[in-house]
Amino acid sequence: MKTFRPGLAAMLLALAVPLLAFGAERQVVDIAVRGMTCPFCAYGLEKNLGKAGEVEQASASLKSQNVHIVLKPGTQPNIVRYKQLINDAGFTPGEAHVSTEEIE
Repeated sequence: MKTFRPGLAAMLLALAVPLLAFGAERQVVDIAVRGMTCPFCAYGLEKNLGKAGEVEQASASLKSQNVHIVLKPGTQPNIVRYKQLINDAGFTPGEAHVSTEEIE
């Protein structure tokens, strides 16, 4: 009769979890924004977009006049909500583009 060894099971699980994430992807959204004129504008916009629970990171660029939103793994983008948050922050959202990036 074989005996169950919990330590071995835990070790195998610990080794398997990183392999599950290998090759996984997450959604990324880029939205054009009009009206940003200073670093405080970009900072406020990033904070406002962070209110969406599925947003892992939001970065606003004054130079390119857009926001780059990285979503938490396994979540889907809500473009309407992001554009509303941009509008609520006092800016005008433009065209949105959704893509995927590999999780490192």
